Amino acid sequence: MGFAFRLFVVWQLLWGLAAFVAIWRDKELAREGRRRIPERHLHRLEAWGGALGSGVAQLLFRHKTRKVAYQRVYRRLLAAWLLGWALLLGVQRLAG
Repeated sequence: MGFAFRLFVVWQLLWGLAAFVAIWRDKELAREGRRRIPERHLHRLEAWGGALGSGVAQLLFRHKTRKVAYQRVYRRLLAAWLLGWALLLGVQRLAG
């Protein structure tokens, strides 16, 4: 695999970890009754590449899974990243 592919993977891992931690922290803040992380910030992390990490955290911590408006935006971001992965893997395969 080329440098660009490895860079893309590292990018996804780092932003995924950041989004995972943010979802976990938001859940903890909610439990404590404290001020929460704004949804736009969570979506920003997902948009930058943390959609997969966010999704894992949502399922693991059962957080934001029933909020329809949040899920609508999240699923669109996830679809965009999955399309990006499909395109990258397709290009890698054609070049391979």
